[in-house]
Amino acid sequence: MGKAEILREIKVAEEKVRSMIAEAEEGRKQLQADGKRIALQRTEAAGKELRQQTDSKLAVAQTRIDEQKKRLLQEGQTRADAVVSAARKKMGDAEGFVLSEFERAADA
Repeated sequence: MGKAEILREIKVAEEKVRSMIAEAEEGRKQLQADGKRIALQRTEAAGKELRQQTDSKLAVAQTRIDEQKKRLLQEGQTRADAVVSAARKKMGDAEGFVLSEFERAADA
């Protein structure tokens, strides 16, 4: 084998190495892009799940708040009705007292 043949084989080998390096680099870039895409998909999925959980917990909390508000309003209405009833009774008692005092003063 002559020098020309050896040089030609070296050039062929160098070309194969360059081709293999280019393929490896392309493969690395593809893997990196795939990894980024997968990471983004997982991040979006986790965010969606977190939003759903948060919305669910918020709905449960809002329901509890609404129930407590309704209960407190009912209790307040019951107390207000009792105060009005007591005031009406006292008003009747006060009218009777004033009338009796007036009659006593008039008789005196």
